[in-house]
Amino acid sequence: MAMEITQFLLAAQALDAKVRTEAEASLRLFQEQNLPVFLLSLSVELANNEKPTESRRLAGLVLKNSLDAKEDARKEQLVQQWMEIDISIKSQIKDLLLRTVGSSVPEARHTSAQVIAKIASIEIPRKQWPELIGSLLNNMTQQDSSTALKQATLETLGYVCEEISHQDLVQEEVNAVLTAVVQGMNLAEHSLDVRLTATRALYNALDFAQTNFENEMERNYIMKVVCETAMSKEVEIRQAAFECLVAIASTYYDEMKRLLHSKRLNSGALFVMKR
Repeated sequence: MAMEITQFLLAAQALDAKVRTEAEASLRLFQEQNLPVFLLSLSVELANNEKPTESRRLAGLVLKNSLDAKEDARKEQLVQQWMEIDISIKSQIKDLLLRTVGSSVPEARHTSAQVIAKIASIEIPRKQWPELIGSLLNNMTQQDSSTALKQATLETLGYVCEEISHQDLVQEEVNAVLTAVVQGMNLAEHSLDVRLTATRALYNALDFAQTNFENEMERNYIMKVVCETAMSKEVEIRQAAFECLVAIASTYYDEMKRLLHSKRLNSGALFVMKR
């Protein structure tokens, strides 16, 4: 069955309703008979650059939907199913997903980022997958990291921060995430895509930054970069930065009053903050 999953995934998207229904039934049977191998097969499909984009896209979607649901009861059931899978199979799945973050196919990178965040939402609060944040940050510090890998990594970090609580990371991890995100926003970063993704990631990471905003030097630096980003020529980047400013102002109101009174930002940045 695992060898045929590509065909089933493609057939499940066929225009012919009969072909589509039969393929969906086959995938459902595979899932019910051997969930661990089913999830592993989906992650192998998603990670394989030689597979069709269509089958990889659906593999990622099915994988994500096997980990999360809107209804609380169903979500708890899916979490329990994941927790019961053998650790060696889960490790293989996670390794494949982390590898897919560096894929040459944008859709595969994007889907992998979402699935990683769903697994993180289950495991990180339970003190599992402790190496995840370090693995992602390593992508940002390697000299040969491509622009696509940096962007996908920042997107993943943003999704992970969206899925977990600020209590789930130790301060060292929070510091490292914020450093990577703020560096990605910096004007020294030439890729507009990286800067945009970093700015969106910061928005999701702001709840983690309480300690950093209480530190004057760190607060001033973060605000300097956010305000510079808010004056970007690119509309999307500017908009994302203003969303960060609104969130910062509502979350860290007292710290922002001190910052404005200190006048430690340049005149342009102060203009952005006050208008």
